[in-house]
Amino acid sequence: MSISKLNTQEKGVAINIISQGLIKAAESLSFFMNEKITFKEFSEDEFLNSPPIDLGKKDENNIHFLTTRVIGDLKGVCCLIFSEDEADSLRSAALPAEILESPEMMSEMSDGIMLEVDNIISASVITEFSNLLKVKIHGSIPDLKKVNFEEMESIIADEMSNKLFRISFKISFESSNSGFNPEFIWLFDNAFIECIKEFTVSKEA
Repeated sequence: MSISKLNTQEKGVAINIISQGLIKAAESLSFFMNEKITFKEFSEDEFLNSPPIDLGKKDENNIHFLTTRVIGDLKGVCCLIFSEDEADSLRSAALPAEILESPEMMSEMSDGIMLEVDNIISASVITEFSNLLKVKIHGSIPDLKKVNFEEMESIIADEMSNKLFRISFKISFESSNSGFNPEFIWLFDNAFIECIKEFTVSKEA
């Protein structure tokens, strides 16, 4: 895991940037879903030592694998992973009853909801990196694939073959009525690490 190249202070900076992005994502999700959404912050230990993707999903054949590519000065891919049950729970929370009760409307809207949620979360984190590290980056149009566990791991391995490193952890968004807990994977190039190091030094100056 390439984040080991960062010292303790630099790791804290990386964690804070991602956390702040996810807090802002929760604010945008609140507007989108018309209810108060909060991000349950993770601890440094959870962030640095969490295992790879939940092995309980290994038998799943309809994993919702959402990706947004980082475009610009730095290279990376932001991934959100939902099980079928988690995706259904999110759609139930986000869509009004008249759509949920209509198979035709659900067919039209279900993937769009997932793509929009991915767009909100990924864009918030990417924007936070862009603003704080002072680099010109933005997210691509998100992509949704429905895959099994082995197919998903193969896609991630292909991305990492392009000299991208991987951090995996679970994030949690909660409301009074619902919650969803996707896996979050950040694939990033060495330039991200160098930018975090430089940003940490600039904060100390």
